[in-house]
Amino acid sequence: MRQLSFEIEQPAMSASTSITPSLGRMVDHAKLGHTNSGSLTEVIVSEGGAIQPFQLLPMLAHCNAHQRWLMWLSPNLSMNKHWLKSVGLSDSPVVHLDSNCESQLTLCQRILQAKTSHLIIEWCGDLSTEDRAEIRSLAINSGSHVVLTRSL
Repeated sequence: MRQLSFEIEQPAMSASTSITPSLGRMVDHAKLGHTNSGSLTEVIVSEGGAIQPFQLLPMLAHCNAHQRWLMWLSPNLSMNKHWLKSVGLSDSPVVHLDSNCESQLTLCQRILQAKTSHLIIEWCGDLSTEDRAEIRSLAINSGSHVVLTRSL
């Protein structure tokens, strides 16, 4: 998912300076070393709720300006090709990987270290502060957009 920023073009500021709306302060992305940084977005879903994790794939596809793979890491059944076609993703490189609570962090690390895809993770079990921080750091460093969904 893209972090919204408003570019400001004034002589006193570089072209990479932006205002981050949620923080209300100036950020020079070039000085931070991530002009094309990734992000981690966390979504809490409830069973039987209106939004299900697979419905986030089209949103992630819009972040795909770099023609990366779209990875869906889930302990559930694989995705429906008819549904992918109906949301305009039939030509997008989408890969579903089965995971379980024991392997999900290792899979996330490997996928993000490859720097070739954006990722939706259906997280099972508890998410520790350390694991969340590691996924966020890997996403930023790899330029990947990660949407992590979990149930309450």
